[in-house]
Amino acid sequence: MPKLAEKLKKGLEETGRIVRYHELKRINQKDPSIILTGHHCKDYTESIFLHLTRGGGKKSFYTLPPFDGERFLPLVFLEDEELMELYQYVSSHMRIFEDESNSDLVYKRNRIRNDLLPVLEREKWNFHKTYWNFHDRSQLSLQFDGLNNQKPSVSPHLFRIPHETWVSLNLTSKKDLIDFHLKLMGMYPLYKSGFENFNLQSEGERAFLENKNCYLYKSKFGDLFIIDKKSPAFKKANSFRDGDSFVIEWNGNRFKINDPNRKYSLGSWHHGQKIQIRSGNKEISECMRENGIPFFLRTFIPILYFENEPIQILFSLFSKSEKNYPKRIYLER
Repeated sequence: MPKLAEKLKKGLEETGRIVRYHELKRINQKDPSIILTGHHCKDYTESIFLHLTRGGGKKSFYTLPPFDGERFLPLVFLEDEELMELYQYVSSHMRIFEDESNSDLVYKRNRIRNDLLPVLEREKWNFHKTYWNFHDRSQLSLQFDGLNNQKPSVSPHLFRIPHETWVSLNLTSKKDLIDFHLKLMGMYPLYKSGFENFNLQSEGERAFLENKNCYLYKSKFGDLFIIDKKSPAFKKANSFRDGDSFVIEWNGNRFKINDPNRKYSLGSWHHGQKIQIRSGNKEISECMRENGIPFFLRTFIPILYFENEPIQILFSLFSKSEKNYPKRIYLER
C-alpha cells in the first residue's frame, strides 16, 4: 500500500506540474517572458539520486538545466554559502509558506532530502560545484540572445515524458497523461486498444505507435516521446554563412560557430558512420541511442562536419536541455 500511495500521489503531483507549466507557457505566449523557478543546487542533487534510484542512467546528471528556452533557474548560480545567507535573510524579513507535502515521507524525494542530504553535508559535499560539473554556462548567452527572435507557436509539436514518470504510473494514469499531452497538441485521445498495445510494447525493448497525426516512441529505459507529424524536427536542417561564422538552423533552434576559413559544413547521419571522441571513434548510431533519439528522427539530427569529417552531433538543436556530443570538438591536424 505505501508504494501504491506514493505512485498515486506522484501521478497527481506530476499532473499538477504539467498543468501549471502549461498555464505559464500560455501566459508566456500571450506576453513573451521568461519563467523563473526557485530550484537550486540542493534540489539538483536530490533529483540526481531520485532518478538513479529509479534506474536512470547518465542523463540523470543533466537534469534541471539553468535555462531550457522557457524556464530560468537563477538560484543555481549561488554558492552553497550564498544560498544559505539568502534563505536566512528572506526568512527573517518575510513569512515563508511551506507546502505540507514537503514533509510527507511517502515521497521518495523527501526521504532523500531528510536522510541522505545531511550525510552529504557532513561529508562536505559541494552542491554548487556538483551542479556545474554537469551544466554549461557558455550556452546561456546564445539561448538568451535568441529569445527576441522566437515566435510563439499555436501549439507544441513535441513532448518528452521522463522514463521515471512513466514507470511510476498505473495503466489508467498513463493513458490520462498521454491523452492530456495530445490535447495540448490539439489532438484526440488514443483509442484504448492502441494505447494498451503501446503500453505492452513499452515493457520490452521498444514501443512505437503511429496514427495520422503523431508518433509515440519509447525505448526500454528512455523517455516517452509524443511527436506531431507536423513538427519542424521532420524538416531538413539548413546552413548559411554569416560573415566569419557558420550557422545551422533546425527545429526552430540555431547553432553558430566561428569559421573564417570555411572548413565547417552541415551533414547528417547514415549507417556505419563514426565520430571521433577522446578515446577513439564511436558509432553515431550508438550516440543517438544513448541520447534517446527516436529511430525515425535520427537522419534529421544535424551533424557538424570539419573538412568533410563528422566531429559533433548537434543534439542541442533537438532540445535546448541536451548537450552536443562530444562536448569538446576533437580535430585531427
